Amino acid sequence: MNLTDEITINQIQQELISQEDAKNWFLSFPTQGQQEILHRLSYMNIQARAREEDVSLAITQSKLRGTYTPCVLLSKGRLKEQMAKLLKLPSSEFIKTFFLLISLLAIADARRYNKYCQDGCSHWWHRDLSDRKVVDEIRCEFEQSILV
Repeated sequence: MNLTDEITINQIQQELISQEDAKNWFLSFPTQGQQEILHRLSYMNIQARAREEDVSLAITQSKLRGTYTPCVLLSKGRLKEQMAKLLKLPSSEFIKTFFLLISLLAIADARRYNKYCQDGCSHWWHRDLSDRKVVDEIRCEFEQSILV
């Protein structure tokens, strides 16, 4: 996954990109690309310390039915184990899984931001991703770090 896709994921979870545009972006990838995005989202959720108690709110915020397979799986608890199962679902479940994991990430990352980063941090994803200039700066910083 490249930096542009990582930025897009963070813009989606920060609601800077509409759900319709997020859906179109995700569906623009072939199945393998969608799987890579879901793997990355799973990892990001673990890094953001998503909790079992976040799942019901994530389901509500994602506007998915609690009876959908991805929702049922995550509702069972043991998030890491259930996320591994999500990644094995058929491609027909990918878009639901995408929106559920985006919502879960938004909840977990907001909590992490409020607890650790509200007074400032060095995480690029906590910068103003609605500002094109900031996004360009992030890209430039990333490119410079690769060259070093």
